[in-house]
Amino acid sequence: MKQMFIKSVQAQQMRQFHCPRWSELPGIALYMDQVTGYVNEIFAPLSVQQQEKTLTKAMVNNYVKLKVMTAPEKKKYHRAHMAYLVTICMLKQVFSLPEITQMIGIQIAHCPVEQAYDRFCDELELAFEQLLEDGFCPSNQPESAELALLRRAVQACAGKVFVQKELEFFMVETASEHRLKGEKNEAR
Repeated sequence: MKQMFIKSVQAQQMRQFHCPRWSELPGIALYMDQVTGYVNEIFAPLSVQQQEKTLTKAMVNNYVKLKVMTAPEKKKYHRAHMAYLVTICMLKQVFSLPEITQMIGIQIAHCPVEQAYDRFCDELELAFEQLLEDGFCPSNQPESAELALLRRAVQACAGKVFVQKELEFFMVETASEHRLKGEKNEAR
């Protein structure tokens, strides 16, 4: 069954998925309709059957309202907005918006947005490649399609919990570092 899937149209779509890098994102500002159309086109190969659109105007407005991303400039969205939206659209399948906001914040605190976004694209494509090669967890024992499906579902859940715990740890460590810096400054 696994070999059948690996050769399927669906697997081929995952294999051929390309997450546009920073330099490939539109260099000109776009209006809302253009933005949603562009992002939906990126994710079209990954959509399942007639699933709802990946991105709608309401979603974009909500992300801006919740400060997950910055507001457009004169109703126009720039390259950074596109990078945020591509990242959010992929991560929202598993994580909440506050968790996504934290993850993006952590990444851009350590490198420029362009680099953080390109790294996200690289890791996403690598994850699909690894899943198609060995399901993240190579096993020498043959497995049924049902077990493989269960394993990947459990890995997604475990991965989510792992990342949530990493975020919690990161936030506690960051708060602790800020507290220590504050105490040192007060001692002076």
